[in-house]
Formats: sequence, structure tokens, C-alpha cells
Amino acid sequence: MTRTTIAASAISMVALYAVNYALTSLALHTMSPFVLLLLRFAVSVPVLAVLCAIVRAPIPRGRVLVAAAGAGLLAQAGQFVGTYWALGHGVGAGFTALVIAMNPVVTAVLSRLLLRRRASRRALLSTGLGAAAVLVACAPIVIADPRVGPVLLAVGGSLLAVSLGGIWQGGSLRDVHPAMFTLIGVAVSLPVVGALATTEVARPPQSLGSWALLGAIVAIGLGGTVLYSSLVRAVGADAASILFSVVPAATALAALIVVGEPLTVAGGIGLALGAAASILRLGGNREVAEGQRRTEVAEGEAHEAECRPARSIPALGEPG
Repeated sequence: MTRTTIAASAISMVALYAVNYALTSLALHTMSPFVLLLLRFAVSVPVLAVLCAIVRAPIPRGRVLVAAAGAGLLAQAGQFVGTYWALGHGVGAGFTALVIAMNPVVTAVLSRLLLRRRASRRALLSTGLGAAAVLVACAPIVIADPRVGPVLLAVGGSLLAVSLGGIWQGGSLRDVHPAMFTLIGVAVSLPVVGALATTEVARPPQSLGSWALLGAIVAIGLGGTVLYSSLVRAVGADAASILFSVVPAATALAALIVVGEPLTVAGGIGLALGAAASILRLGGNREVAEGQRRTEVAEGEAHEAECRPARSIPALGEPG
């Protein structure tokens, strides 16, 4: 990816995520959360299969396929089960976006713990700006809607899942095409979501408008998740995750357009801080990507020297 392509992908990914939070919150007024997510995944599978056929994305095999299924399960079911459940139980899109937007911080900590990877000053500064963007944009929402407990744990689980999935993909699955990675993740997530859908009172789409809304959620969701996977592949999980710091403020802007909620001063400030964090972090994408690739090659050579026998499943951060 060139700088221009990365910038365009980053802006598009943030916009798609923000709009989809607002649309999902709107759809859950008339649909049950796991039924909506089940329908989203069920429609996404054939669409992604066609897309993979068009771009001729190869199907991974062996240990790489198993690793892609594990990371994809975290990135899809792990991420969306908690957020859909929270949105379906009355938590606002802004609050949900607030928790998920701590992805850069959690990813940085997990990268340090799991991969022993030190962050540069640029990365630390951008992470700090991202955290500030999240807190400034969403503090008023948290104060106005203080319902936490199980809902917070659910969204927190989604945050942990998407962070781990991104690290796993960025560390050992960069050779897997983003569309194929998303297809595998959605496919293995379908049975999980299907089982969860049996635990709630089913409220499927009842009107033509509801089906149209579902179609929009599917299309926008596919665009957002494939773009995020592409960015993780291009610049690594640490750099790509910083984009989530813009999502809460962008969600407030999307809510203004979709449901007429006013954009607050805090939301505008958060949008500016998040944009600054993203520009700072992704502006050095070539150095970030090259540095991470060198680190991963060195780690791989060290592991090969220590453990010649083949392992069954690649661990987080190990080559596939």
C-alpha cells in the first residue's frame, strides 16, 4: 500500500465503522441482537466468497488455515457478539464505541506482553493522543448513560477479542488476503452466533425498510472489516488499531446524520485529537511496516533455531 492508499483506506474504514454503529443501534430498536448478527454473517459469507473468487484470493492450508480461523473468530464473533448484545440492551452507540476505541491502548500493551515489542516515541505519543480522543469524545456519554456491569464486561470482551485478533493476524497471517481472512472469520463465527440466537426471543426484520437496513449494515460492515484487515496486513496491528480512537467522535457525527443527534463540542475535539493520532501513527507507516517485518523475521529465525520440529498451531506473533 502507498501512503495515499493507506490514508484513503483509513478514512474510509473509520467512516464505515462509525456509520455502522449508528445503523446497528437503529436496527436493534426492532430486531434482536443475535438474530441481526446471524443474518449479517449469513449474507456476508456468499458475498465474500464471490469477492475472493474475483480477486483470486488463495485459500490458506494446514496450520495457516487453523490460525486464520482462530484469529478470524476473535475478529468477527469475538468483536461483534459483545457489542451487539450491549447495543441491544439499550447501551448507546457512543458508549460502545468508547470501549472498543481503547483498542490502540490494549493492542500496545498486549504487543509488549506477548511479542516483547517496544513502542517508539511516535507510537507512544499517538497512543496517548488516541486515548485522549476517546475520553474527551465519550466522557459526556458515559456520564449521561452510566449503565455498566455485565454490559461493560461484554463490550470489554469484544475489545480484548479484536485486539488479540489483530495482533494474531498482523504477526503471522500477513500472507492471507484480507477478504479471505474476513470470509474465514465470518464462516467460523456463524455457528457460534447461531447458537447464541437460540437463547433470545427472536425478532427478525418485519418490514421492507428493516430488510433494507440489514442490507446496508451488511454492505458497510463488510467494507469496514475488510479495510481494517487490509490495514493490519499493510502496517501492523499496532498502527492500524490507532484508527479506533477516531471512531467514537466519528460515530457522534454519523449519529447526527442518521438519527439527528447533535454533535457536541467534546465530540468535535475528540475527532480532531483522534485524527491527529492517526496521522502521527500512520504517517510513518513505511518505517513501522519495515521495522515490524524485520522484527518478525528475526523472531521467526530465532524460533526455528530453537524448535526445529513443526508445531501444530502457530501462536500469537509466531510465523504461520
